[in-house]
Amino acid sequence: MSLKLALAQVSQEELRHEILHTWETAKTTWVIPLQIGPIDISINKIIWFLFIGAALTFLILFIGSRALKNRPGAYQVIVEDLYGFGREFLGGQVGQEGMKWFPYTLSIFVFLLTLNLIGLIPGSYPVTSNISFTMTLALLTFILTQYMGIKKNGAGKYFKSWTPPNLPAKFIMSPLMWFLHLIQEFSKPLTLGLRLYANILAGHLIIFVFLGLILYFGSFLAIISVPVAVVFFAFEIFVAVLQAYIFAILTQVYIELAIYADEH
Repeated sequence: MSLKLALAQVSQEELRHEILHTWETAKTTWVIPLQIGPIDISINKIIWFLFIGAALTFLILFIGSRALKNRPGAYQVIVEDLYGFGREFLGGQVGQEGMKWFPYTLSIFVFLLTLNLIGLIPGSYPVTSNISFTMTLALLTFILTQYMGIKKNGAGKYFKSWTPPNLPAKFIMSPLMWFLHLIQEFSKPLTLGLRLYANILAGHLIIFVFLGLILYFGSFLAIISVPVAVVFFAFEIFVAVLQAYIFAILTQVYIELAIYADEH
């Protein structure tokens, strides 16, 4: 963005383009074209940062857990603190059987946190502001939840547990309650994916909007808009941690509730 553009008055369309530039150009940047028949699986900037996030998560969790020393350095302390955080705040929310799933939900937490923080680096791409990614991850949570519910309880008991016992007018109420629970099961991954997507996208847009005001009203507004953008940037670091944790903890809770469906 040139100095001339920064100092000049720009149209609303130009301002919109500058604010949305990160998302509009991501699909056509750093592209490696790949095609399988009619299916386009080209690697672009979005995928590259997804790979980077996955590689860093692997480095932190897998390699870190296998490079332990008697005298831990900063790297090992981070890995051990993350593991301790997962043991205390992720696994076993409903019962001890759920502790078996905490390595998965801890990995989800670290993965999302890494992607969220990478997305705050200028010139990068916030992968978690892409609804296709967040909904795919939420769909995986849904599949694992239903799989564990059926595996631990059996299909009959699991689906029967969707209807509370001792309902009045059972002939009418049981199908209705079962249908409402079915809607609830499908709404869980929907809200899970949308919450992460909306919060990350909104945070980035707010920062860009405040910086974009400089383009629209002139450089004098930087006295106000830049400090406000910095404050929101700091707040986005908190949001990055919070949203990663919310996604991970809800994934853990949903899986555990399915495991103990017949008891609850």
